[in-house]
Amino acid sequence: MKIGMISDTFLPQIGGAEIHVYRLSRTLRDLGHNVKIFTNTEGEWDVDGFKVIRNHTKKNTPLNMITDMLNLRNFIKEIDIAHCHYTFYLSFLTCPLAKMLRKPNVVTLHGLGTLDSSVGNSPRMKAYRLISFKFADAIIATSSEMAEVAKRFVKKEKIYMIPNGVDTDYFKPSSIQNSKKYKIIILSMRRLNPKNGVQYLIEAIPYLIKEIGNEIEFWIAGRKKLEHYLRERVKELNIEKYVKFIGEIPHDKTKYYYDIADIVVFPSSAESTSLACLEAMAMEKAIVASSLRAYKDLLGDNERGLLVKLFDRDYSDYNAPLTLPKDRIKSLADTISTLIQDEQLRKKLGKNARKYVVDTYDWKILGKKIIDVYDKVLSG
Repeated sequence: MKIGMISDTFLPQIGGAEIHVYRLSRTLRDLGHNVKIFTNTEGEWDVDGFKVIRNHTKKNTPLNMITDMLNLRNFIKEIDIAHCHYTFYLSFLTCPLAKMLRKPNVVTLHGLGTLDSSVGNSPRMKAYRLISFKFADAIIATSSEMAEVAKRFVKKEKIYMIPNGVDTDYFKPSSIQNSKKYKIIILSMRRLNPKNGVQYLIEAIPYLIKEIGNEIEFWIAGRKKLEHYLRERVKELNIEKYVKFIGEIPHDKTKYYYDIADIVVFPSSAESTSLACLEAMAMEKAIVASSLRAYKDLLGDNERGLLVKLFDRDYSDYNAPLTLPKDRIKSLADTISTLIQDEQLRKKLGKNARKYVVDTYDWKILGKKIIDVYDKVLSG
């Protein structure tokens, strides 16, 4: 099968959807299929042997849109099935084009352009979402929340629940985590965007220092919008000696940091199926996460990690505030403190988490499910 992955963003940009596209492409190649990628992200034209068409659109002007449609038309003509990621600009163009060219198309939902909070009141974003859904032959929802949104636009028979996956042969614990450390390391492995909630973790640190003392260290990975604010906030709170900003970590290096960490924190305000959380779970890490529906799906009822109520909702909202009420920040600190002080609980949650991910979220399992979706749309 000749499969075309079409995604507004891709490597070298680092994020859950970008890694999803890359890992899915590798899985499909391992299953014997031919995969190439079309994206608007600049970078190399060859990634791990995959041909990557870099469209390089800067602004969605009418002239650029015509050029993009011509480029996509040439791309779609050479494939058997078009697989779009996001209900965003490229899927808005691709899905009708694929219909015109009589090529089946599938859309995977990742949050951007799908969740109401990411669309807002923008007529353009609403058009992207509506057209993507209207012309898609099948929808792959990566979470129950995504499926609920999709049901507003398409019949439920067109929706398939297939979450993000993880390579559990690669993401597995190694002996480094058993080496002697003198401090408990709490890790955040997220882009420093408001919706990922790293700002709430920073606000919780003074409470933890007061309760635990000097035996803890916080490692903050990632870059993006909030980096300057977070660095300044660390100075204001006088917690600089406890916090290490380690920058954006290439995906092939993240395993090392998960291995060293004792606890990984996800205080997000919006999430689909968090790839970073899946990877940390596969590494047998103890997880603390906001009690959003997506994390409830992953962690269960505190069976595979601890949930903390940061918001008066369990659905995603990209409009994340810079801070939360003190009682919510204190609750986050208390939940992290529970794991800091209970090594056996950390180990138990970590082992439960890895087993669940291996059984449910391994790419070898999910790749075959996606091939089944392809077969259905190809057969009409």
